[in-house]
Amino acid sequence: MKPGIVLASATSPTEQAVFDDLVHRGIEDTHLDPHFPGEFDQTVHAWPVPEADHVDVSDIRPGDHVLFYRGSNRYSWAAEVRDIISDPKMAERFASYVTDRETGDIQPREEFSDDILLLHIPVPIEIESYRLHDHLNIDQDALTRTIIPDDSSVANVVDEYGGVDQMIRSAREDPALYIEVTSVEDKPYKQQDGEYSLGTAVFSRSESRDGRDIYGTLREPEVGDLVFHVLKDKRQIRGISTVTSTLQTDFEGPPDDSWDDGARGDGYYLPLGDYREFADPADIDNDLLQNDDYRERLTDILETHSGLFYDQNFELAHGAYFTECPLDLLYLFIAEEPAIMSVASQAHWSVPIPSASDSYDSVSEAVVDVRTRLPFSDTGREWFRNILTRTILEAFTESLSSVQPNAELTETEATHCELIRRLYTDQEQKFENAAEELGVGQTNQASEAETLFFVLFRELQADFGFSTNMSQVKARTILNENYEIEVADIQRPPEEGRGPLEKAEKPDQADDIARQLTATGQMVFYGPPGTGKTYTAQRFARWWLHQQDSVDPHTGQLETVTFHPSFTYEDFIEGLSAETTDDGSVKYDEESGVFLEVATRAQQDFHSAADDEEPRRYVLIIDEINRGNLAQIFGETITGLEKDKRLGGENETKLSLAHSGESFTIPPNLYVIGTMNTADRSIALVDAALRRRFRFLSFPPQLELLRAHFDLGDWESVKHHATTDTSDSQLIAQSIIAIRVLNKRIRNEPDLGRGKQIGHSFLFGAEDEQEIVDVWRFEILPLLEEYLFGQYERIRESLFQGEGDLLFDWDREEIKPFSSQELSDTLAVFVEEFEPETAPDEE
Repeated sequence: MKPGIVLASATSPTEQAVFDDLVHRGIEDTHLDPHFPGEFDQTVHAWPVPEADHVDVSDIRPGDHVLFYRGSNRYSWAAEVRDIISDPKMAERFASYVTDRETGDIQPREEFSDDILLLHIPVPIEIESYRLHDHLNIDQDALTRTIIPDDSSVANVVDEYGGVDQMIRSAREDPALYIEVTSVEDKPYKQQDGEYSLGTAVFSRSESRDGRDIYGTLREPEVGDLVFHVLKDKRQIRGISTVTSTLQTDFEGPPDDSWDDGARGDGYYLPLGDYREFADPADIDNDLLQNDDYRERLTDILETHSGLFYDQNFELAHGAYFTECPLDLLYLFIAEEPAIMSVASQAHWSVPIPSASDSYDSVSEAVVDVRTRLPFSDTGREWFRNILTRTILEAFTESLSSVQPNAELTETEATHCELIRRLYTDQEQKFENAAEELGVGQTNQASEAETLFFVLFRELQADFGFSTNMSQVKARTILNENYEIEVADIQRPPEEGRGPLEKAEKPDQADDIARQLTATGQMVFYGPPGTGKTYTAQRFARWWLHQQDSVDPHTGQLETVTFHPSFTYEDFIEGLSAETTDDGSVKYDEESGVFLEVATRAQQDFHSAADDEEPRRYVLIIDEINRGNLAQIFGETITGLEKDKRLGGENETKLSLAHSGESFTIPPNLYVIGTMNTADRSIALVDAALRRRFRFLSFPPQLELLRAHFDLGDWESVKHHATTDTSDSQLIAQSIIAIRVLNKRIRNEPDLGRGKQIGHSFLFGAEDEQEIVDVWRFEILPLLEEYLFGQYERIRESLFQGEGDLLFDWDREEIKPFSSQELSDTLAVFVEEFEPETAPDEE
């Protein structure tokens, strides 16, 4: 039968005393008869039915809900019936714990009947009495006595709310949440079957420690509030319990000598009950506090709430033994322990779903937010696991139709067989243990464990409605890899339309670059703007591709692409193109991106190369690599870049392309060189996955190259040219010295540093004074403006040290048009500061 309702009045002085002492506060089980029926927590809640109400308790069933009316036209507490007893002796015992609120005298026994309702922990609610009585078809007389509405009346409540439980849940006041941080290994009384085992009580001394009441929060919980239990010795969120009674004082202390310093009888004691231990407790460190995904959310919670159980280092806070648990923190708990939702439901609480989000600024933010929402919906992890399993199993089943001993399989079918084989071999010991435990026998050539494996596989196929085509023969064929793989007839790619690749001179660092590329397959050249990163990459590639014997490089072996914020996976790896057909429908075709195109060419050359020859090298240069969303652009290929995971490598890894679904392996003869401006982003901020797979080469400013290019000699000679009005090289010498001095000042600025210096290549090619002026006006000075975010006061004081009036309009905050003479007069100030004898030490 469906749960019913009992309406109980607790308005008279006697009824109020009964409610306060027996329903709300409860009685410790140690004060009851040893033969008290049923298993209860340490606190027993009970409602002795008033004698005057003449209630037939045979109409009350366990599972019914008692709603208590205490005035103000609303029912304010609810409790589920656990059991009903009729025992004069027990009624006498319960009555002895009910006292008059004014006199403190024990209430007369005659006011209670022998019938007692034993209750679960009560919860605070708010239900308007008029509205409830309308649903139950009863009048307001019910507010003065105990009434049991008939089942037909309760049916109206079920129609309105979906059930009595749902009505209680919708009317329940949100509980406060708390966290107890404790240990059990050093506290026998906290261990299972101990006197105060975990989840039965929280207690502390009432005195302060170091001038601070370390358990001050213990005074705040109310009956029905929830308490999480964190074990600092096990590093687990172990379980959750409910506050069963109000705080008790004069607690004698735990049954050990930890309180033998005069504190006994002077402690706090908070009874708990309904303890539920999590089947798979979350790790407080790895799953929560040290989980990088949660760092931002945990920091936000820390900034808006005080006295939490963790500190700014994401460690358990010292002395935080009993603390509040904000709702935002609860959401993270739920994300790692979805079972909390079930506990909340049993406590008649509907946890509010987090407010809807419009957008996310990062993948991590999206992961955390979605993870906290999944427990609130049936569309959760299990749903996704099911559709993922279905999709994979469907592909496996289709491939199994071709499997037989010595069969020739396609690469896709062979890949599926390898995954099926790994399903067994990775867990072979578990299959063996399970087969032994179940007493499974052999099937012809299949062992007990292999028999269990293929039968379970068939069961899964049947569950999803697929053909049960897994058999012992197919299983043995797959496990023994007794099949061949089709080899595609790969032809050397045609070279029509590809001209010869122009050769370049060997760069200074060519040997170092070649060695690192050969070792890892990819590098990043990093440094400030204008330091020759892209120039060197192009020059190296054109030199290196000519270093292979018997190879005449063509233009198809060198590709260059520039990343930018809107560059996508579809541009780089594989996208979709739409085409309208004759019948008006839209057809989608996969379209290779620049990486897949050059990688495919490299793969074809790899396969067509003879066993004793090195395949043609291919180089992809990615300019401005740091300006794109690297994780999104590279997608699954980031893993396949590693040397051992490439084609023919020790851990060769096939990648499944996102749109076509085709498998692809990156060939070892494809080399990637990226360039990045450290003015845009520090190398320390580069995606960690990229940093692990690339080697990095620094490109600092090299002003000595400018000295050599313009034939200026050593630094003493450069200053001589800069201070000689008749020298044809005066302005370029002044410019080189000014850049050197500016770079020193930039390095000394804490928010600028080495990554935002001025590169040497700005002045290459500036052969006359007007070109030098243009470089300063349209390249160098705007770069400084960008570095300091248009803060002209800082440009003047930090970089030009109060000078620069001829180049800048400080009032209007803009760069002026200026002549070569005005530039020379300004740069002369830098030349005066420059000391040639210190220059070599600053290189």
